[in-house]
Amino acid sequence: MLFDSLLNADGYFTGDWWRDTLAYIRAATPALPDGVHPVRSDALVARVHSGHTRQASDAALKSHRTYVDVHVVLEGAETIAVWPVGPLRVRTPYHAQQDVAFYERPDTPGTRLVLAPGLFAVFFPQDAHMIQLMDREQRAIKKLVMKVAVALVDRERSGC
Repeated sequence: MLFDSLLNADGYFTGDWWRDTLAYIRAATPALPDGVHPVRSDALVARVHSGHTRQASDAALKSHRTYVDVHVVLEGAETIAVWPVGPLRVRTPYHAQQDVAFYERPDTPGTRLVLAPGLFAVFFPQDAHMIQLMDREQRAIKKLVMKVAVALVDRERSGC
């Protein structure tokens, strides 16, 4: 998992996929329509969603295997809780077509981050995340999630 200011984002990766991801994020505004926006066919996709934050009891704990998620809030703020996948109990096994597995909420608290405009979080396959959690009260939120094919990230990590 990565969590940082967008001002520092350029230093994390050097691949074209990261430059394209950051360019899309930096150009995005709250006026961007909800929905799926292909950036590089299926390898890099932007998903925009408007909604509200919620209580943890109403949220799902999930992870992905095919895509790395880059989360950015365009408007509002949310709390995200994160746990390592390893010790979690699976609630719904991985579904390849939807690229998601769901987990039982553990008794131990996860790492909590507050995501607001100007910040970003990156969740890798080993990071189970529970998103759009409310702090004290429910808030409207508009967010952008860049779905980056794991193969693109792995290629950079291996030096190919």
